Amino acid sequence: MRLATTATRTAQWTLRRKIGVATGCTVGIASAVGVARSADTVEDLQQIGAIRFGRAARHVSAIIVDYKIFLARHAEYNDEWIQGIKAVHARSAQRLLDLACANGGLFIKVGQHIASLEYLVPVEYTKILSVLLSQAPKSSYKDVRFVVERELGGKLEDHFTEFSESPIGAASLAQVHIARRKDNGELVACKVQHKRLQKNAKTDIATMEFLVNVAGVLIPEFKLRWLVKEVKKNLPKEMDFLNEAKNADGARKRYRKLKFLKIPKIHYDLSTKQMLTMEFCEGHQIDDREWLDRMGIDKHLVCRRLGRLVCQMIFLDGRVHCDPHPGNILINRLPNGNAEIVLLDHGLYLDVDDHFRRIYSDLWMALLNADTQQIRRVAEELGVGEMYGLLACMVTQRSWKSVTQGIRKSKKDEQERQELRDYAVTLIPQISEVLARVPREMLLIFKTNDLLRSLEYMLGTANRADSLIEVSKFVIRSHYELTLNEAHSFFRRLAIRFRFVWDLSKIYIYEYYLFAADKMPAITA
Repeated sequence: MRLATTATRTAQWTLRRKIGVATGCTVGIASAVGVARSADTVEDLQQIGAIRFGRAARHVSAIIVDYKIFLARHAEYNDEWIQGIKAVHARSAQRLLDLACANGGLFIKVGQHIASLEYLVPVEYTKILSVLLSQAPKSSYKDVRFVVERELGGKLEDHFTEFSESPIGAASLAQVHIARRKDNGELVACKVQHKRLQKNAKTDIATMEFLVNVAGVLIPEFKLRWLVKEVKKNLPKEMDFLNEAKNADGARKRYRKLKFLKIPKIHYDLSTKQMLTMEFCEGHQIDDREWLDRMGIDKHLVCRRLGRLVCQMIFLDGRVHCDPHPGNILINRLPNGNAEIVLLDHGLYLDVDDHFRRIYSDLWMALLNADTQQIRRVAEELGVGEMYGLLACMVTQRSWKSVTQGIRKSKKDEQERQELRDYAVTLIPQISEVLARVPREMLLIFKTNDLLRSLEYMLGTANRADSLIEVSKFVIRSHYELTLNEAHSFFRRLAIRFRFVWDLSKIYIYEYYLFAADKMPAITA
């Protein structure tokens, strides 16, 4: 026993030394280059690439060492192991939060992405990092003014008679200020990119890629390269605000028939690649339960309308909003008493082709019918055939028992919710494997699913599964429309239409049953 303990300590010391030497050498070399750059202020000095890299290396190294030491000391899975790993998760999540707040920009973006993966990562991460979804660090007014004047030319007062010094919202790439146009007095919202974002982006991506690769070597079970790959591919598009303006115009046109949806209009004459001026829209975060109750807004209706919007994006339009979290979705009460959803941040959309829509529709048809063989077949098409059970649980956020019995036949209670959280603690390597192997479209699907389920939980509407009703409608419609496109004979097409009407009718009958039981308001455009 003493010999084993000595070996363990030696391994831990060796690990610390390797990481320390690697980090120290890298930071030392980078610092020699970075210090040569000019820095006008202490804040500028803090944002030098070498210092940002060193800060990231220090935090990530601490996380790696923490996990390696724990796993070396606790080989047996028991209650003590569960409590211990939860403590490691909490410390690691806090280190990531500290790093994101210190470095900002891309690090906040990654933190937000992790925070939105409820039930896919340990709850300690989503709980601690969730602050980044609504309370990201802010740029100083001096920096904001600098960017506005650089982008529009002249003085800020040449364009606006009013411009709030404090932002109404801050995110990873920019922050939003209320302003009033000088020419016509219209109230607008100005999204201003953080001053140092463009300068730091390439260095931050390289830093993250390097550290994730190091972590992958030291802890092979944690596969996070997919996360860096997604950020590296998408960041240039998200930093181009004129691209966001174009996406917003396209979304407004696509969803013009959804009377409950509002997408702010763009003021192109006061917009550039690093500053976006748009119509100012009132609203509170969609997960503000207290405000919804005070305004008398039906929370079930809110969940179902958001579910309808998301499902239309995925199953019918094939063009999906890539950053769905409560900070980007507002709810407003109109003078006539109706609730309006305001959709913000259109910087990145994902195009989903018919092939993937067919696969995903087939997966949901199998899930709704509790067809485990079909679930396995679809999982094989997605590249995770042997982990089809885990995939089903990740997509539905239900236990395997509920999946096999039929997710429409039972409601998710607190016991099942806790069971899923416990699985997230113990199945991190397997979940990481699924995320690394599935098509990139699935990564976004997981985020949108998490949004809908967590919103139902926060608003207290999970007992009726409003979003599941909308998912069921759109799954059936998408499945049969795609099947119909592949049918050529008249009688085959007629049979498909008949089955479509019959399956959809069953959903509406179930919906009517809920309406009669709970006096649920019917959803309208």
